[in-house]
Amino acid sequence: MRILCWYVGLWEQRDSQKTGFARLPPAPLRYRVHGSPNVDEFLEVGKRLSKDIEAALKKIGKDFDSFQNVLDFGCGCGRTLVWLANRSQPPRLHGTDIDAEAISWCRNNLDLAEFSVNDPLPPLEYPSETFDFVYAISVFTHLDEDYQFRWLDELKRVTRPKGVVLLTVHGRHVWKDLHEADVVEVEKRGFKFLAANTMRGIFPEWYQNAYHKKEYVFDRYSKYFNILDYIPRGMGNLQDVVVLQKP
Repeated sequence: MRILCWYVGLWEQRDSQKTGFARLPPAPLRYRVHGSPNVDEFLEVGKRLSKDIEAALKKIGKDFDSFQNVLDFGCGCGRTLVWLANRSQPPRLHGTDIDAEAISWCRNNLDLAEFSVNDPLPPLEYPSETFDFVYAISVFTHLDEDYQFRWLDELKRVTRPKGVVLLTVHGRHVWKDLHEADVVEVEKRGFKFLAANTMRGIFPEWYQNAYHKKEYVFDRYSKYFNILDYIPRGMGNLQDVVVLQKP
């Protein structure tokens, strides 16, 4: 325990200015967003995801610094948000999540954004057309079919006309290794929702593992947004990135 406390204290002294974390999120919060409490992995993944967001924006001719109001939908304990805030003049940042404990921690430890708790289903507390950029990392990878459509509609409401929404899905690179019957269903229906043993007792039944076929995304998501790009393995070299724009 003494060694762990010394290590965390050393990390806080060494890296707080570089990452935005003046204090490290506790292990349970790191686990809920990362699947592991490992400190170095938690930080490295957050940094990489922020770079992947900026790379995806660059592909559509956008720069993160050009936005005025940004929402991290499903921000957890700020793993990605702190890296995007680490610039001289960041946009006005907001983070929301169903995890009240994580949001409480963010409010008490991060002054780089405004944070709020959202319910499992819409609406969010924000007025219509508030944000010109919304991103959701590892959120639609876990929502059942009904929930994802409801949240697409809500993200459309809070996004300004011509605003950009970036989200991730589990594409073919992930679901090709499922059991054969599940792969067949994804190929046929375009979508599969499966309970995950690692999430039992931690997340609700409607928040497990979701798998998407690219054609399904283009067909269903285009009912809410214009689809600007689809980037296989564009987030962490694992999840596919979907870049949307509100008409």
